[in-house]
Amino acid sequence: MRRIVSFGPAFVVLVSAGVVTLALPDMVRRIASEQTRATVQLAQQSLDSDDVLERLNRAVRNVAVSVEPSVVHIQVEADRDDTRRFSSGSGWVFDTQGHVVTNAHVVAAATQIRVQFADARVVSASVVGMDLTGDIAVLRVDAGPHLIPLRRATGTRLTKGDRVFAFGSPFNFKFSMSEGVVSALGRS
Repeated sequence: MRRIVSFGPAFVVLVSAGVVTLALPDMVRRIASEQTRATVQLAQQSLDSDDVLERLNRAVRNVAVSVEPSVVHIQVEADRDDTRRFSSGSGWVFDTQGHVVTNAHVVAAATQIRVQFADARVVSASVVGMDLTGDIAVLRVDAGPHLIPLRRATGTRLTKGDRVFAFGSPFNFKFSMSEGVVSALGRS
């Protein structure tokens, strides 16, 4: 009898520890799930009571509408190694005098350059100047009312987390727009 009495409390403690060990993680997960559910509900209620997503979409659409007429698709014909090659790129209208900025590698060996605007107008262009080291080139197209220069930076410093947009013709997908955020500054 004495053995049972001395092992009884130890047995109760052992069983209690086993139950706590098995049940406690499940309880913690349930509490965490409920906290997450409450956080999600609060966020959804906040979004439902504010039109922030619609205002954000409207702002992004306005960026697209204001930039698209200034972006051009560039088609290049070049003769290399006795072979006629075709390539493409993108650029943007610099001013109303017909200057278009693009990458030098796009037009470096060009024999013929065609510039397409967002309104589907296609015109011939010539290279005014290029810097291969900086990979920048300036083209000239005929001036006209269809030229809408791209609005350039305001001087506000770019910071990590700022939204940025890229316009162009990647892989010949003309007049594309992409969005991202500045992930870091000072990288080379």
